[in-house]
Amino acid sequence: METGATDRFKKAAATLFLLIAVLAIAGCVSSGSGGANPDEAYRQHIKLALNYISSKNRDLARVHLEKASEFKPRSAELYNGYALLYQSEHEYELAEQHYHKALKEDKNYTLARYNFAAFLFNRGRMQEAREQMQKVTEDLGYERRAQAFYILGLSCIRLGDTEMALRSFEKATQLASGFAEPYLEAAEIYFQQKNYPLSKMALDRFRQLSQPTAQSLWLSVRVEERFGNRDNAASEGLKLKNLFPYSKENLEYQAWLKR
Repeated sequence: METGATDRFKKAAATLFLLIAVLAIAGCVSSGSGGANPDEAYRQHIKLALNYISSKNRDLARVHLEKASEFKPRSAELYNGYALLYQSEHEYELAEQHYHKALKEDKNYTLARYNFAAFLFNRGRMQEAREQMQKVTEDLGYERRAQAFYILGLSCIRLGDTEMALRSFEKATQLASGFAEPYLEAAEIYFQQKNYPLSKMALDRFRQLSQPTAQSLWLSVRVEERFGNRDNAASEGLKLKNLFPYSKENLEYQAWLKR
């Protein structure tokens, strides 16, 4: 893509663990299992462990994973919890081992597969991330399927498959019309394909849903210029310069002005 692709992917990768953390939290529960039956106690400890991982309280997360293991020493949920914990501690080999254990225990445990795919994406292993996330998108009942298509699209861009990326972003917007990021990525691809009307439509939808970013403003400059709206292009460029003066997109804009 034309605009700051490397920076965008770094931002996307940084965002992925936040997505994982949101996925991990299945709701607030009390810190004690009380007189709950073993299955209920196990579920409570897993939920608490994931909650503590998302809030970066690793010590308490480990405590609850250990307690959960007393009820079920081998389960996909437990291995997924340990994988997330080790991932947060940058123990990447252990994290990967536990993702494999989770999926070996239950190949249909989509949450673990989503987390594993995101892990692979963050580690720069795009082909593997793509393969795993493709399987995630095939689970029609998965509640984060739109996000899975978005990450699949990002993986495809990194692999140079813009056609598959565009289909993934379009599918993400179909599944979650209020999900902003896929519109912007789709707008970039439409612009690259010289489909400027669709690029502007997707960009306008992104702007309805999200605050401006360096990427969106720089794309807006180029879209407006293509339609001959030089005043609008200059206005968007000024916003880019003022809001994101040290961004790669602003450097590209300044070079563009001198062309």
